[in-house]
Amino acid sequence: MNERLFTVSSDENEVVPWSIKVDGYFKKKSEEQMLNDEMPQEAIDSIFANGARILSHCPNPDEDKEVSETGIVIGKVQSGKTSNFISTLALAFDNDYDIAIVLGGNTLDLLKQNAKRIQASFKVDPERLTVLKTNDNKSLINSERIKEFIECDRKIIIVGLKHYKHISLIADIFDNEYLAEKPVLIIDDEGDQATLNTKAYIDSLSSTYEAVVNLKAKLKRHCFLSITATPQANILIKSFDMLSPDFGELVYAGEGYCGLQEFHGENSDKRVYEIPESEGNLLDNTGVPKSVYKAMAMFFVGNAIRRSRGDTGDHAMLIHPSQKKYDHQIVVNKIQGILDDWRNKAKTKLSGVEDISYITLRRRLLDGYNSFIADGVNCVPFEELENTILDIIKRSSPVHICNSDKNAVDDAAMYKTNIFVGGNLVERGITIKGLAVTYITRRAKGKSNVDNTEQRARWFGYKAKYIDVCRVFTTKDIKDDFANILEHDEDMWASIERARERGVPFKDIPRIFTLASSVLQLTRKNVAKTSQYALSEWKPQKYYIPDEPEALENCRIIADFRKKYDNQLVKQQHNATQIHMVLPNLSFSTIYNELLSKLSYLSDEIVDSEFFGLFKEALEKAELNPPVDIYWIRDTVHQERKIMDDWSIQQLFQGRNPNTSSPTYYEGDRSLSDENPDHIQIQIHYVKPSNLTSVTHYSPVLALYVPQICNEEFSKMVVRS
Repeated sequence: MNERLFTVSSDENEVVPWSIKVDGYFKKKSEEQMLNDEMPQEAIDSIFANGARILSHCPNPDEDKEVSETGIVIGKVQSGKTSNFISTLALAFDNDYDIAIVLGGNTLDLLKQNAKRIQASFKVDPERLTVLKTNDNKSLINSERIKEFIECDRKIIIVGLKHYKHISLIADIFDNEYLAEKPVLIIDDEGDQATLNTKAYIDSLSSTYEAVVNLKAKLKRHCFLSITATPQANILIKSFDMLSPDFGELVYAGEGYCGLQEFHGENSDKRVYEIPESEGNLLDNTGVPKSVYKAMAMFFVGNAIRRSRGDTGDHAMLIHPSQKKYDHQIVVNKIQGILDDWRNKAKTKLSGVEDISYITLRRRLLDGYNSFIADGVNCVPFEELENTILDIIKRSSPVHICNSDKNAVDDAAMYKTNIFVGGNLVERGITIKGLAVTYITRRAKGKSNVDNTEQRARWFGYKAKYIDVCRVFTTKDIKDDFANILEHDEDMWASIERARERGVPFKDIPRIFTLASSVLQLTRKNVAKTSQYALSEWKPQKYYIPDEPEALENCRIIADFRKKYDNQLVKQQHNATQIHMVLPNLSFSTIYNELLSKLSYLSDEIVDSEFFGLFKEALEKAELNPPVDIYWIRDTVHQERKIMDDWSIQQLFQGRNPNTSSPTYYEGDRSLSDENPDHIQIQIHYVKPSNLTSVTHYSPVLALYVPQICNEEFSKMVVRS
């Protein structure tokens, strides 16, 4: 890579980033560690290019002006997001940043894991880079010590728990004027969790959120950077929220990543086994479901298949039955009983002793083997694998438990083949090495959150080498959840990509997303609220614009638009009064860009520029492009309507004439869509008050007709409410 990276934007609304040195000491040290971890150079170059792009949004240390930026880095679940924020930290230190803060989880286990990863990622002398933890190094986390470290040319990373006491401890450092002036990079790992305001809808502040806001307020030059694979909450919070992202960056997974598409796309029937509804639950008192035996058999057979190919990597199974620790122990006891029985049979068989009871185990293992064969997995004959399978069973770990009482990840390092049972602790942050088989039945009652559900997918990751022997055993409901999440995830990424290509600022991305499920919601309601994106056939504007210059300017914009298409106008006469001009068969995108986005709207108006922008986005998401007809209603003789005290129009539409035999019969404004019911129709009404003699100007008022085909597709979408 070149000595310096220069990124220049042609978008007049985007600030041109500063130049970033990309060949410094910390970059080189972290790159060395990535190479030691057998990461390809191409992947490393991509990671540091991402890091430089992310850092370019952060304050330039060479400038003294106060800057407060909030950003979000969006990756994929289990895709190596840590490497990307490590690269950003390394480049920050090489570009004159002295202090970084990493908010690393809401449990001490995650805090410990984050600090350990960060230290391992640099592997430098602690006098060059000092990593402090808020739970272990409180005596050093004060302004006097931190200032001394910096004056001795140390770089500082403070890894803190996402708890208001820990964040407040960090914030107290910056009461020192010298430190408050320093540029600071704050990394919020798993940034959709814990730090967001869970009391936003009761007009209050949750303690952790308030602590973060106070920390930001003390820093004169900083960037608060959320790192997450499930950004729904961060994107959906109100734009004025202190943690609403000013910018966003997508971090693409590297070669060999297997995620939503691989497990829950076209191969879902092969990768994901539905647990029959007729089976009992693993937590019931009715014994062990047959699917558990099948999952365990395929787990051990899959491990042996890997060994037959020369792959001796870690191989793991995760059982995720519930969030309750009491339930975990029930499951551990059941699975350990099976494992002990299988281990005894395996030892007996390997010792050459004939035991008729082995027939049952052999039948289960053979069934697992045949399932792989039926799925098209390339395997050596079962007879050649059999002893390897039994040896693996014999050497397997005991059943580990992973919850807030016990985190067995360190114990698992003693074995190559591991079985885990866990709850919340295995949902986020912790990576299970070599996870191949997952048995998951945990699902929220009622509606589930997309972000929480997706974080349970510990089976995602870099598994291309052995993806053919990876399996997920789950219920039909959970399988359907992930199929819907796949569609939503691809739609969300496409929305962000499309906005980036158009130069749309991140805060202005239309918050409308595909979610074709009645049992899923995007995120927890105490942080951000959404509603189904549903439209009635007709959506009229509500208000008359009382400001005459503003209304007349809208008239001028509409007139200029109409003049451009004057030769395409068609006159439509129903009677002497009901004479409309029609501009048929335009695209909505054209009308939005040339007309709707240019008009002024009252602040309380529902049908406004934002509404039409969302509508355009919804059409694009649904891949719909129905023709649009524009009607100038009563083009010759405009209309008067009663205007209420709040400037709302009592009734915009002209109704149907009840006398069908009258020569002046008119079916009404709404009926104008009947001629082309599959077209979108936009009506432009010119209205002035019938009850306010002092107000004499006409204000254009819009009404939108949405055809049924659009409503059917829009019903699969949700929008920020």
